[in-house]
Amino acid sequence: MRAGPSGIVRPVKRRLDPGLFLLLTPVLWGASFPATKIVLRHVAVLPFMFWTRTLGFVTILAWVPFARGPSATRDEVRRALLPGAVLGALMVVGFSLQTAGIARTSATNAGFITGLYVVLTPLLGAVAFQHTVARSAWFAVALSVVGLALLSVADLGHVRLHAGDLLVLAGAVAWAGHITAVGHFSPRHPARVLALAQMGCAALLHLVLAAPGGLESGHVAAASVWPLLIVTGVLGSGVAFTIQVVAQRTLTPSRAVVLLAGEAIVSAAASAVWIGERLGAHQWVGAALVIAAMALSELSARRAGAPPFEPAAVP
Repeated sequence: MRAGPSGIVRPVKRRLDPGLFLLLTPVLWGASFPATKIVLRHVAVLPFMFWTRTLGFVTILAWVPFARGPSATRDEVRRALLPGAVLGALMVVGFSLQTAGIARTSATNAGFITGLYVVLTPLLGAVAFQHTVARSAWFAVALSVVGLALLSVADLGHVRLHAGDLLVLAGAVAWAGHITAVGHFSPRHPARVLALAQMGCAALLHLVLAAPGGLESGHVAAASVWPLLIVTGVLGSGVAFTIQVVAQRTLTPSRAVVLLAGEAIVSAAASAVWIGERLGAHQWVGAALVIAAMALSELSARRAGAPPFEPAAVP
């Protein structure tokens, strides 16, 4: 509460911390994981990725006229095109390498290796942009990697390397690059413009990849699973990636990546409810470690005086 010019006490408008806001992204990504597994029984991989990213683009496009803040100028749109293309390309590379690797390795290996973007992101930030990473952030990163390893490995006695592991690792590098690049570009461009540019570029590149195999059969199959495509496209792509761009305007990549690791927990929970998958005792331990890493990261950020965040003020 605070007193106004006339002496009337007015309530102070509370601001949403960017870490809490970003938590919506791993929730939406994790929920889309079991939906993706179901959709891929009916739709081929390339058409699926095209329709998902296209729905994401349409979602952002529909949101733009209702977003608060001043309209973007032509110069702002022009300047955001190249960063948006970089982010969209990294997104496509990450999805494509990850999918190709999963086809050649076990889901166990793929889950853990993909989670290595938690380590790779602060490393890339330090090398590319000279980001300083605090000790507490490195500890949270290490804790989350151990947790992701336990959470991803269904059977501790049967972990073997496969031919596709390097592809999945390359995909993890692309995702780390994407998170690092979002952290670099998002404070420099209007959020709505950057989100629209990256999703539009991703949809266009996916169209180029999917077109040789034909989209007609994919269109028919996609129509039969449209509710699930809403989960993966509208929520998992359009909403989730936009929230990431908005939140990372004030978050460091090392803090953001630990929060995004919560995707694995939500994915496991959603898969248990939706498609009947269950976790072993060691996987629950892994989930607890990831949650502990997220809590440590957020507590450290608050002690360091992380800036508040007002969603209504973000264009």
